[in-house]
Amino acid sequence: MDWYVLRTLCGKEEVVLSILKKMEVFSDFEVFCPKRRIGWRKSGQVVSIIRPLFEGYLFVSVNKKDIGKFDRLLRVYKINVVKLVRSAGSLVPISYQERTLLQGLMDYGRIVEVSKIERTEEKIKVIDGPLLGFEHMIKKFSSRNRRITVEVPILEEKKIIELEGILINAKKENV
Repeated sequence: MDWYVLRTLCGKEEVVLSILKKMEVFSDFEVFCPKRRIGWRKSGQVVSIIRPLFEGYLFVSVNKKDIGKFDRLLRVYKINVVKLVRSAGSLVPISYQERTLLQGLMDYGRIVEVSKIERTEEKIKVIDGPLLGFEHMIKKFSSRNRRITVEVPILEEKKIIELEGILINAKKENV
């Protein structure tokens, strides 16, 4: 099965996903939204929330021979809030390497969980979590915001996403 990218409205990924899942004609296709768990500060407390990994994008897992049928169904049922992403005018799945990378980052619930990291002399080392082994993708880390900025290739474009990272070797100084 290949993975194809669907473009939808930012912030409406879950609504579009539930519409497609409720429609009987789309029951043969696996449409999903990769997600990420991040901490969010609310009233001084860090609350764990789940957000889309790629804002405004869904994915469909389908055989190459059936992607044309899926595309036609989107147009026949006038589902104008979602479109298949095309490359040079044709429907192209994400590459095997891109799919393997995403599968490596996500758990079984298709959620990218929190990574535990350690910083030593300007180097960032992942100790545990989905980014273990993917240190080369890390572009920036903010210990204050607990955010790891990562560059992920999708359809041969570089997408910047933010994941949560907890610094485990933070030094506490006595005042």
